[in-house]
Amino acid sequence: MRRPRCVSVAATLSARGEAGLSPRMLDHVDGCMVCRSELVGHRSLERDLADLRTSEMRAPADLYPRVMADVGPWAVPDPPPASLRMRIAAAAAVATAATATAAAGTAVIVLRARQRAA
Repeated sequence: MRRPRCVSVAATLSARGEAGLSPRMLDHVDGCMVCRSELVGHRSLERDLADLRTSEMRAPADLYPRVMADVGPWAVPDPPPASLRMRIAAAAAVATAATATAAAGTAVIVLRARQRAA
């Protein structure tokens, strides 16, 4: 089982990197072979990630045909089921009815306001 301070160092390196280590943690790393190894691995990972920023990678020319050959039968979208089409139509009808009701209510309010003003 790892010591609590070792777990804390590993978690800090994962979350905030080397800059997140407190002076107390750095003192621990100096004396702990496990944490020193963890820090060396973290530095190596950061270097590898930094190298990826400047590297240029190209996909193989035949990648798209190979992928489509594997997933082609499943890549075609299915038509929506009838129940979904019915729900969409019902929602459109409700929205239309709500809009018409709001418009009628607005017309009534305008007419009443005109009658009172006259």
